[in-house]
This record gives sequence, structure tokens and C-alpha cells, in this order.
Amino acid sequence: MREPFARLRAEGYRITPARRAVLATILAEDGDHLSSAAILQRVQERAPTVGRASVFRALELFTRLAFIRPSYLHQNQTPVYVRLDGGHHHHVVCIQCRRVFEFEECDLEGLTEQLERQFRAEIRGHLLEFYALCEHCHA
Repeated sequence: MREPFARLRAEGYRITPARRAVLATILAEDGDHLSSAAILQRVQERAPTVGRASVFRALELFTRLAFIRPSYLHQNQTPVYVRLDGGHHHHVVCIQCRRVFEFEECDLEGLTEQLERQFRAEIRGHLLEFYALCEHCHA
């Protein structure tokens, strides 16, 4: 993930105690997918004065800035948040056992450029999920 504190400043946002605590929590979880409840709990352990509303506002901001994305990996109504390191994150999810496989390869530069031209947009990140039957469930 590009230095998020510098990006916040560049986008005109202040580094509040809540934003600092939420970012520190997200960055400390090396690749883990955290629910908002888990993030809230860890933030309150780290910074007890940070309120629930501030945590949720920070999550919404970080989603808008493409630092994180909500994912519904286990078909729950509550998403887990995944970091968009390098602007992207990828999963293959087994539709039967719900096992999640992560992969790093991303050869979407051409598609990204095409979509930017087509929609006159600046794409800042993506979350790509494939749904499949894993080797064990397919057998």
C-alpha cells in the first residue's frame, strides 16, 4: 500500500487520532481479512478514546480512497475488509467449502487502461474475486 498517511495529506485530509489508529490496525494485520467488529475491537485496545462512529467513518474514507475494500467472502452480511496493497487484491473462493485462496499475479493493465478510456475515469484500485470449486470439493 502506498504510504497512506502521505496520501491522506495529499488528498487534503487531516491525520486524526481515529484515522491513525484505524490505519495502524489495518497495516498491522499482514494480509488478514478483518471484520469491522474486529477492527473496532483492535482500535479500542490500541486507542481507547476512539469512538465507534469515528472508526466507521475512517473505514468509509479509506474505502473511498481505495486503501481497503469490503469483501463478502463468506456470504455474510457483514463484510471483511481487505487491504489493497499496490492498488489491488485477488481471491479464488470455493463455493462449497468457502476456502479462500489469495494470489498476487495481476495482468490487468490493458483492461484498466481500456476502462479508464471508456468511462473517462481514473482507476485507483480493484478487488478481484473468482468463485470456483476447489480441488477437494471438485473431486
